Amino acid sequence: MRVLLTRPQGQLEEVGAVLKARGIEWLGEPLLRIMPVPWNAAVLAGPQAVLLTSANASRELLKIPGARRDLPVFAVGPATEAPLQTAGFSNVQAAGGTAVNLMVHVRQKVDPRAGRLLYLSGRDISLDLAAGLAPVGFAVDRVIVYRASSVERLSARTLHEMSWNRIDGTVFLSARTAAVFCSLVIASGLVEACARMTAFAISLQVAEALKPAGFRQVVVAAAPSLDSIVEAILRRTTEDA
Repeated sequence: MRVLLTRPQGQLEEVGAVLKARGIEWLGEPLLRIMPVPWNAAVLAGPQAVLLTSANASRELLKIPGARRDLPVFAVGPATEAPLQTAGFSNVQAAGGTAVNLMVHVRQKVDPRAGRLLYLSGRDISLDLAAGLAPVGFAVDRVIVYRASSVERLSARTLHEMSWNRIDGTVFLSARTAAVFCSLVIASGLVEACARMTAFAISLQVAEALKPAGFRQVVVAAAPSLDSIVEAILRRTTEDA
């Protein structure tokens, strides 16, 4: 199987290395450009804990010189938690992989009376943690630390490979990436190529966003994690062998 990975530049290798080790060829097609947004690191001094819903936010936190390694952090899932643990953060907890999972986790583990929470996020979010946690007494300050802009067109290489049916599957880890891909494929007149491909989605929400592309099949990972996505790809490879 030959798959297209749509993660931002610099994050492709995380999945690609695992796939390559299993004998699966991959191509990179970053559909979002991640750009840091200036923010005041002084906000880290006040909250009782930090909330993160993406690995991009984790990486921006790691850029802050002298950030406390014992800072309590609640991450949306293992992929967001991993960069912090590697850097020596000792008080990081990961939820089940979705923003809803994270809110449930915070409600169970954190006392809203103990102080405000700090939510480091991208400019565009699918769920507002501050609004979701407010009804149960939490005060959440949201600070934007990066923004993601979509590319204007698919690369010439990807267009060529799709046109000649040389891509068997495509991997999507966010609904926004899925929507960008669909719009670019439709604009390029390659919906027919998608009808011969399998899409691997990290969640049902992502799968829903892929409908306009008309994939032959959309496989949803058993859990919202990179490991589950890789397992789904490997399982499909075995079935097709």
